[in-house]
Amino acid sequence: MLDRKVSFLSGGEKARLAFCKLMVTPSTLLVLDEPTNHLDITSKEMLEEAINEYRGTVITVSHDRYFIRQIVNRVLAIKDGTIQDYAGDYNYYLEKNLEARERELEREAELEEMSPKAKSKSKMTKRGRSRRCRHAFQAANQKSKGHKNAKRWK
Repeated sequence: MLDRKVSFLSGGEKARLAFCKLMVTPSTLLVLDEPTNHLDITSKEMLEEAINEYRGTVITVSHDRYFIRQIVNRVLAIKDGTIQDYAGDYNYYLEKNLEARERELEREAELEEMSPKAKSKSKMTKRGRSRRCRHAFQAANQKSKGHKNAKRWK
């Protein structure tokens, strides 16, 4: 296997080779984009150990929540052009993010109640709504002009 060219390696083998190169290269910043893609469980565990022993800063983007829980001690969330810093592990981020989302939903509900559009809708009486529905159904039951392509078939 040592004599094979890199171009003939599988995706997982290429990823392992890249991590081996990274581990022997001195650095203070590591940027990883979806680092667990194409890795088997053993390789993921080795990567987690290596990152936890790493003395520099690690910036990673990953959808692998288990992996994130194992390595993260600070989360920077980027949303709507702003960065929110959560100085804690991934569970801390989830907890604080849930609280923020609940506050946001409450604020949206308050704004919706105060908007004129919502008020005008609530002012419509039940009788007015039923009258509007009745007129819509009556218009649909009236004789129509015929089918769109009726002339083609004559």
